[in-house]
Amino acid sequence: MRSQRQHINLFFHFAWLSLLLGSVSLSCSAQTTENNTSKVIARIYEQMTTNGESDIDFTTLEEDLNYFAQNPINLNNTTKEELDKLQFLSDQEVENLLYYLYRNGPMQTIYELQLVEGFDMFLIRNLLPFVTNGPAGTKQEPLPSLGKILKYGKNELLMRVDHTLEQKKGYAKTDDDATAIQNDKKYVGDPFYQSLKYNFRYKDRIEAGLVGEKDPGEELWGRYHKGFDYYSAYLQLTNVGVFKSLVVGNFKANFGEGLVIHPELTYSKSGDVMNVQPHNAGISKSSSTNEYNYMRGIGTTLKFGNLEASAFYSFRYIDGDSTGSSFSYIKTDGLHRTVGDLDHKSTIWMQVMGVNLNYRLSNMRIGMTVVDTRLSRALEPTPRPDNMFYFNGNHQLVAGVNYRYRWKKFNFFGETATQDKGGIATLNGMTLSPISTVSFVALYRYYSNKYDVLLANAFSEGSRVNSEEGLYFGVEVHPMRKWKLTAYADSYSFPWLNYSVSRPTDGYDLLFTANFMPSRKVEMYWRFRYEQKEKDLAAGAITNYTGKYDKASLRYYLTFTLNEQFSLKNIVEVNRTTDEISKPSFGSFVSQELSYSFRKIPLSFDIRYELFDAVNYENRFYSYEKDVLYAFSVPMMYGKGSRYYFNCQWNISRKFSLWFKIAQIYYADTNVISSGLEAIQGNHKTDARAMIRFKF
Repeated sequence: MRSQRQHINLFFHFAWLSLLLGSVSLSCSAQTTENNTSKVIARIYEQMTTNGESDIDFTTLEEDLNYFAQNPINLNNTTKEELDKLQFLSDQEVENLLYYLYRNGPMQTIYELQLVEGFDMFLIRNLLPFVTNGPAGTKQEPLPSLGKILKYGKNELLMRVDHTLEQKKGYAKTDDDATAIQNDKKYVGDPFYQSLKYNFRYKDRIEAGLVGEKDPGEELWGRYHKGFDYYSAYLQLTNVGVFKSLVVGNFKANFGEGLVIHPELTYSKSGDVMNVQPHNAGISKSSSTNEYNYMRGIGTTLKFGNLEASAFYSFRYIDGDSTGSSFSYIKTDGLHRTVGDLDHKSTIWMQVMGVNLNYRLSNMRIGMTVVDTRLSRALEPTPRPDNMFYFNGNHQLVAGVNYRYRWKKFNFFGETATQDKGGIATLNGMTLSPISTVSFVALYRYYSNKYDVLLANAFSEGSRVNSEEGLYFGVEVHPMRKWKLTAYADSYSFPWLNYSVSRPTDGYDLLFTANFMPSRKVEMYWRFRYEQKEKDLAAGAITNYTGKYDKASLRYYLTFTLNEQFSLKNIVEVNRTTDEISKPSFGSFVSQELSYSFRKIPLSFDIRYELFDAVNYENRFYSYEKDVLYAFSVPMMYGKGSRYYFNCQWNISRKFSLWFKIAQIYYADTNVISSGLEAIQGNHKTDARAMIRFKF
């Protein structure tokens, strides 16, 4: 039986590899590469991951950007909902663009973007690949017959394989593999990551897709599991009759500022200091491989003049350590690599029902959201002082009211929410552009101790929308044509202790960036960040001594583009951390990247080499890396060593594209990487991944 399973697994790997290699043998046809667009997308991601530590899922954004690169938004016939899909635009920038079109009529040339208030050369450069100025007032065509939809729709199939070349402890041969697996001392599956995604799209009206995925260590076919570990499917109709959207299958429901529901991963503070509001897509499909942040069921939005009404129902299973009638935590990583993981898989069902009403006037929008969440078992976190106010039980009812109001040069926004067991959360903000070269944003948040909502995801310093109060202030200034200065200050306090701090604390975070673009070929910035907070410090016999901790970092970034084929990027960063009982520690990071796209063949590649010296964990560095399509890498580097990666894209033909990436990190100060079943004996770790896309 064991030999049979090995042969089956070998067959799957061989079939996967055959599809990849078989496509490479196809003849290459001349075509324009997607290199320029991919550079813009990478630049946008890098700006949105300034802090590095945020877990951001860019799947939806990358799908939208790739679609708009092929089907640009007609600025003379667009809507706020469509422009919101360009998530690198702040809400204020979207409003300014729509106001310009309302006041001046259709754009005669795309270069009129320079006349939109707050639009500088930095922003316009990111925007140009995704917009155009077409005829105004084009009416939306009714959906054609099913035959024409299938004939003119676009199909896309993606297959991806990842593998760590060094052997991890969880895959090592033992004297008795069966016993080791049963005792959670060995993974049940092979070390390959595999995913399969199919998507059908007819313009911006119909989307349908299937997703299958297994993580490394999960079994593809054998005793413990057969098939992919995760499946999803979706069908979305947009602007069909009174239906603004109708989604069946996996979907997202995003409303307001995220205090009631915002299951899609979001981001807060970044280098784009003005972009602090979530981009609400309402109800839309979810094609991500993230195994927790999604809904599964049906959702719809109906439009009646200025009123939009949304309703959704979701029923799905989640992972948890269920024992009897309760469980202590929700397992959100989606990993089922051991028998223990499999015992926790899909043990609790979660039912979510919700409605949203949104009324729009010329300069104001007001909405109300109500969400009811039920669990099959009661969530009862293991009692600790820090989680005293966390949600417990099997039923949660949450309601919130959100608003946006534009008055002259002011734009006000906010949301206030409460839950059935008490507690209140409120987030309110304002943006202001007194002149075209200066913009301000201010945001105040207050999340009471008793407010803890399962599906909330809003602007915060902590990892939960709970027990936090803060004031954020950001400014963007264009002092002269080729310069842009941005800064933010965020002061916050935690009225109750948290996991890493044994008493109520406060802190603040400062960031200043100076961008300079002397020409289209050269861009650089200097970024300084300083943060001070409190944490538990060990001092002799005192084990819960809380003291100040601060970190200062300075980064210099330079890109040089020789032509459309060749560019260089350099990063130099240093930091320093101190606390009340230890000597200051320092870290340094240097990176050199080269990107090249061939002129006569549709092949492009990126090579980067990095050196880092961050012996203490507090001095760690994060740096965004280019990757294969729909994969996102912001690796953490601490210790002392180096890292390189090689990433390439080959558009083999109009139908086939191939991505390949290999990355290796080397540590000069350790002989064991990671721990537990993920431990690697040695001082280097090499990751390889390949993806193929087939369009038809």
